[in-house]
Amino acid sequence: MTARRQWTTIGAVTAAWVGFLLLFAFVTPVFGAPDEPAHVDAAFRLALGLGWPPPGDMHYLAAIRQVVDHPVAAADRTTVSALLAQVPGDSPAIDQMSQHPPTYYLVAALVLKAIGWGSHSWGTAVLALRLLDVVVVAALPLLVWATVRRATRSPRTALVAPLLLFAVPQLAQVTAAVSLWAPMVLFGAVMVWLAVRTLTGDRSWWTTVGLAVSVTAMSALTALGLVAVPFAVVVVLLAHGRPLVSRTVHAAVVLVLPLAATGWWWVRTLVRSGTLVPDALRGSTTVVPYPSGGANPGAFAGRQWDGLTNSFWGLLGANQWVLPPALVDSMTIVALTVLAWAYARRGTGRGLTTTLLLWPALVLVATLAYSWRNYLGTHQGNGLQGRFLFIAIVALVTAQAIAWRALVVRPLLRQRLARTAAVAGLVIGTYGLGVLYRGGWENVQFRVTAAGLERMGGDSVAGTMPIALSGLLFVVAAVWSVVAVWRLSAARVDGPVDSSPRTPSAPIETRPTGKRPQ
Repeated sequence: MTARRQWTTIGAVTAAWVGFLLLFAFVTPVFGAPDEPAHVDAAFRLALGLGWPPPGDMHYLAAIRQVVDHPVAAADRTTVSALLAQVPGDSPAIDQMSQHPPTYYLVAALVLKAIGWGSHSWGTAVLALRLLDVVVVAALPLLVWATVRRATRSPRTALVAPLLLFAVPQLAQVTAAVSLWAPMVLFGAVMVWLAVRTLTGDRSWWTTVGLAVSVTAMSALTALGLVAVPFAVVVVLLAHGRPLVSRTVHAAVVLVLPLAATGWWWVRTLVRSGTLVPDALRGSTTVVPYPSGGANPGAFAGRQWDGLTNSFWGLLGANQWVLPPALVDSMTIVALTVLAWAYARRGTGRGLTTTLLLWPALVLVATLAYSWRNYLGTHQGNGLQGRFLFIAIVALVTAQAIAWRALVVRPLLRQRLARTAAVAGLVIGTYGLGVLYRGGWENVQFRVTAAGLERMGGDSVAGTMPIALSGLLFVVAAVWSVVAVWRLSAARVDGPVDSSPRTPSAPIETRPTGKRPQ
């Protein structure tokens, strides 16, 4: 397998991913993604120079609530300037996004100003912000590929792994909508890639600085980003091939940079709110009485399982249209079982997998703590924060790749597994897109009608032609990717592959077996 063929294949996978993201950006009804109205409102407010009030004090613009509550066809959408003039001021509704730093929304506001947003329709402004997020996460397959290639030393496994992203339709919808989770996913992916490099022998300063910058960016976006800091510090301290003093100095850089850049914000938040994660909607949330017996941890756990798994794999629209529960539970159980089975086999890569899984484990614990706090305060704990785990998606995919590689050792079975994973990932992704389409444009009916296509073309943020071109890009690139993986899964590999351009040390020690890597 030549390097050129590998680059061609990962290029096709990336093109398919971009087409997939564009389809979700165009097919998702306007304001039809989780919390999208709040994210758009926050960007509009900063573009208007209205400041960043404390959590719970920032109200929606009345204009935003008007277009959210009273949707109109694309042809009837007024310009942003006309809309703001027609519906001035604030609405009584609270926009909870001021519980985060304004970093993402400042960038979004700059994009709005750069396109001259006032003279465009408000639908075009939403589209511009969605496309911003598509650009941000377009390179996600490349980061998965580089990470898995470094972790497994297997070019074949690395080429198949990015196709697993398509099996998580919720990931595509969230990152192709207006949401601060798009940059969080990007920086989380970069952090995991650099973490794997560090854990496999990369001792360069650029890797350490990259880790520090990525965790700093995450902590500048949301409180959940603070969880990345201890993970990155642990990774550097566990790095092999460095003396303790060197590891300590590198770890100090990873710790000090985010504290110096964003610590002031979180100290101020803690002083003002008494918590790092203020609940901006607490004052407007109805407290539902507990059922008899009071708080029920068992009921809470059950709701978290359903809510987290659904909102991770595919609770599409504005948390409206879910993938079949049997599919969601099956994929979750298979993923967890493979990890447990691989650990039981005591195969290679256990140490690396354990360290990588520390990251999603920290995110999960923080998410459950957040949900438990809300459950105690409002008696509601729906667990619809599965998207929080997307910032660890590269770690999750890499852990699966290591586990499957440890379990499936026969060449023929590996070939069949690679082909099955490639096809299954794309099929599940396409099905998820279909769930979104039929929920948004076919009244949740499993069908494709001329009336539904006409509604989508007339009411979506982009129109018929961009949707058709994005679909063509996705189909062509997806078919190309499957064909390439199908052929390369049986090809010979030309020597070991290292994702670093020029790393002086050998990152992983291997015993000669006389066999070529699979």
